[in-house]
Amino acid sequence: MRSDPRSQGSIPARAGEPGFCQRPYPRRRVHPRAGGMLGLGGLYESGRGVAQDYGKAREWYEKAADKGDVGVTQDYAKARDWYEKAAAKDNASAMAALERLPIREAAGAGRYTEALQLQEAVAAKVEAVETKRQGKPGEETAQALSDVAVCALLAREFTKALTVADRAHALLPDDLGIETNRVHALMFLGREEDCKAVYLAHKGKPTSGQDELWERAIVEDFAEFRKAGLTHPMMADIEKGLGVSPLIAIERQRR
Repeated sequence: MRSDPRSQGSIPARAGEPGFCQRPYPRRRVHPRAGGMLGLGGLYESGRGVAQDYGKAREWYEKAADKGDVGVTQDYAKARDWYEKAAAKDNASAMAALERLPIREAAGAGRYTEALQLQEAVAAKVEAVETKRQGKPGEETAQALSDVAVCALLAREFTKALTVADRAHALLPDDLGIETNRVHALMFLGREEDCKAVYLAHKGKPTSGQDELWERAIVEDFAEFRKAGLTHPMMADIEKGLGVSPLIAIERQRR
């Protein structure tokens, strides 16, 4: 489920289309550690081994800064300044990032209801564009709805989270990232038996299109929930059943 305002959680937006939200906590896409992001930024800046590209260098530096690591301070005002400069040159990624930025800021400040409202507006735009382009909503809409589900979970609107996650799942049934949203919503709605079966059923499976295993993704999600003050008695039992420790997530966040 994921996407902490400090991690990329969406597939790239197409030029001229509304951008996808970086899902505010927990993250569901797997990215290099902040140090690796900084290194990639350096490669693009210097042109070592890749074509020199200052735009990409800036993107990787900002991702590293978003992680709050490697000595870089998170600064949304500076991020907005860079995005606006790039957007002024018709950079589609920067345009998308500008649209996501208020959601990231709201989520980062714990204003999850506001983040939810903003993400719902983005998802509506994504669905309208995708439907106009291909005649029906598809993967892009599913991912945007998945981001809505994450925001709803953090805003403690669990029924909405489940409803939206079910719709996203119907559009993209094989995506285990979306499935995490559904199972978390079931847990917080008190449907323990239903969610326990799902939590354990995917143990050992990689999340969709990623190398990260399901159980690692779940324990990191739980860590982000706890950080946001959202807990459930089942969390410890699920971690035990999956054979993972919350310390794993804590260590990964520190690196």
